[in-house]
Amino acid sequence: MFVFDLDDIPATCHNRVAFGRPSGAPAPGSASHRDIARWPTDMDHPRSFCVGLATLAALLGLPRVAAPASPVPPMNHVVVVVMENHSYDQTRVTPYVANLIAQSASFSNAWAITHPSQPNYLALWAGSTLGVNDDNCPAGGSPFQVENFGHACEAAGLTWKAYSENLPEAGSPICTTPDGLYARKHDPWTQFGNLNHLNEVPYTNLAADLAAGALPNLVFVVPNLCDDTHNCAVGVGDTWLSNNLPAMISAVGPRGMVVLTWDESERSGHNHILTVFAGPLVKSGYVATRRIDHYTVARTVCDALGLPSFGSALSDSSVSDVWNDQPVTAVPAGRAPRVRLGDPTPNPFRTETMAVLELPSEMPVRASVLDCSGRRVRLLFAEPRGGTVAVLWDGTQDDGKRAGAGLYFLRVQAGQAVLVRKLTLMR
Repeated sequence: MFVFDLDDIPATCHNRVAFGRPSGAPAPGSASHRDIARWPTDMDHPRSFCVGLATLAALLGLPRVAAPASPVPPMNHVVVVVMENHSYDQTRVTPYVANLIAQSASFSNAWAITHPSQPNYLALWAGSTLGVNDDNCPAGGSPFQVENFGHACEAAGLTWKAYSENLPEAGSPICTTPDGLYARKHDPWTQFGNLNHLNEVPYTNLAADLAAGALPNLVFVVPNLCDDTHNCAVGVGDTWLSNNLPAMISAVGPRGMVVLTWDESERSGHNHILTVFAGPLVKSGYVATRRIDHYTVARTVCDALGLPSFGSALSDSSVSDVWNDQPVTAVPAGRAPRVRLGDPTPNPFRTETMAVLELPSEMPVRASVLDCSGRRVRLLFAEPRGGTVAVLWDGTQDDGKRAGAGLYFLRVQAGQAVLVRKLTLMR
């Protein structure tokens, strides 16, 4: 069995690839086998490394071993709400939260990663504390380039926003506001240079987005330093949650979930925190006893949205026991019904590949090819289409030149539906 763990390549290319040796394949130690062992692994060229392993099965005729299915049901929307600095026993007894626990799935063995706040937010957002061990405001700019939820969503064609209470304006790099209610240390997305900072918006924008039916696929919500109980009593936070969380739970629809968690316990505590999953996909009143932490939550959110996992979330496993036994089949409002995109054929390919798009009626369609970083390589078409549509790519870029061999993504937006398929272009 040949096994390749692609831990250092871009997360949008990440895959665990396992190949069995069929009858007639070169045996270990043979000349042909040694040639295979010299397959390029130059990590100065991560994309070509990613592509080489992704196409190795096709080139050698080796069967690919499928990864096990995720226990997490697929979701259209996930909202993550982060509160502050109180322990499991302090937060689970407040009136609204206690009622929420009775109607949702909660975790009696949930833990933060460390103290103080900032590295815990980074852990939730990027699957790593990135060596940060304080609450100091980051230096100017966005120093981190590693994978995170913002970049992962953008590369996969999903939408995301972070709604922060008392943030002055979209994309603001301010460390703290004069009123002391906003602190950048609670907004980890501001520290990354590989995402769209205009998705970092004031919390007041959420009401407008909910009213317009424009809830992004992934949402992070950060209350201000009083409402999140950083500077105020747990009762203040409970009141804020009672006034704000019900609208979020309603907005995620039948294929969504709200995650309520705390960044850490009080500084002198052992970091035992409360985490709650709320929504129609989870068991009501269920208390899970498995030990989880912020990396477990990140892994579960990745699996729910179909994103490649990253950082320490990659080696964690998703939550498996809190989901309803019966799948929810209702179609969320605003989603185009019966829009389907078939698998590209042939794939891998050299000259041309085709995927069949099925549309229930005429609607605006935009089809494009993206590379591993989420950059557009080719706009295939952007116009109204209906019925059965052949989506073709001949391996050329927008400038007419042939794209390099590698892993790409076919992204089709049809009405409100966004569908993504992997493509492997060979030399």
